[in-house]
Amino acid sequence: MTIMHIIESPSWTGAMAQTFELVRGLEARGHTVALATTPGSILWGRAAEAGIEMLAVETRSELNPVAIAKISSFVLRRRVDIVHAHRAHAHSLGLLTAVVTRRPFVVSRRVSFRPKDNLGSRVKYGSRFVTRIVAVSQGVKDVLVDYGVPEDKVVVIYSGSDPSVYDGDVDGGAVRDEFGIPRDAPLVGKVANYYHGWKGHDTFLAAAAKVVAAIPNARFLLAGERTDDKKMEALVAGLGLEGVVTRAGYRYDVPQVLASLDVSVNCPRAGEGLSGAVRESLAMGRPVVATDVGGNKELVRDGETGILVPPDDPEALAAAILKLLGDPVFAHGLAERGSAFVRENLTVDRMVDETVRLYEGILVERRARG
Repeated sequence: MTIMHIIESPSWTGAMAQTFELVRGLEARGHTVALATTPGSILWGRAAEAGIEMLAVETRSELNPVAIAKISSFVLRRRVDIVHAHRAHAHSLGLLTAVVTRRPFVVSRRVSFRPKDNLGSRVKYGSRFVTRIVAVSQGVKDVLVDYGVPEDKVVVIYSGSDPSVYDGDVDGGAVRDEFGIPRDAPLVGKVANYYHGWKGHDTFLAAAAKVVAAIPNARFLLAGERTDDKKMEALVAGLGLEGVVTRAGYRYDVPQVLASLDVSVNCPRAGEGLSGAVRESLAMGRPVVATDVGGNKELVRDGETGILVPPDDPEALAAAILKLLGDPVFAHGLAERGSAFVRENLTVDRMVDETVRLYEGILVERRARG
């Protein structure tokens, strides 16, 4: 098959990482793949380095006629079989490309927010030119079906991790040393870019204040884009947590960051589709506390592979963290079961294989219709 993937990539997020892994996996299985994305971005650089065929498109506008013409021309010229879009602007560009080229069109949906109730979103999710929507969790699918998307149009394909990246010999000691965090200090971390309040960084910090009151030598680590900016600095200072919270900013060494932690926290208020930070923390064998939103409960089975707490509840979050820090045997058991679950069910290979089957099924349906 020949597949065109479209994604806007202003920074590096889970959507970019998963698209990159999918494109590489498809190529490894002998398919021809092209990637239309933002030139000069991190994704652009990594994909180019991997030898993936690239198409530079301006994706800041959802209705960029130049981008639509450029992608459509490529699709027709190269006889692309399927167009697959991965984010909101890419969804619009891909949909209009599908209208022009009449190619099957697949959309990935990675957040569990309900689509906006406006004409644009109704067209994007209700169009007959959208062949399938890939939901990264059942939670995302449930939201789409409730919004009005036909159930048989939505297929759940879980995002995946490469287990080899998170083998037990990954050492987090260098990360602790870099920031002056004692090797023996309990370290609790949250890996998430800081763009919007819904990711729950303020909840994490409020819980941190409660934990350090009970365990004075506990330390906390924030990693992700903008976690080192002035706004985050003010949040930390407002709670008197200077010297307790490390704001690491964007990191390329996420496996090492996760390996440095004693507890990994994911505490969004809403919107989480299938958290890459949770999936990777589990793969690394780290005990996890997560809020019960979106697809989190599909990864974190409360009391089995982690602990679930209500969103926007610093007291419950702090209590769960203290439970894990105070009961190493319990924490270790959760981590072992969580790691086994991810390594058996949420791998990149499985994600790619299920996506290939989806594509093949779409093309069979298309041929059957003549």
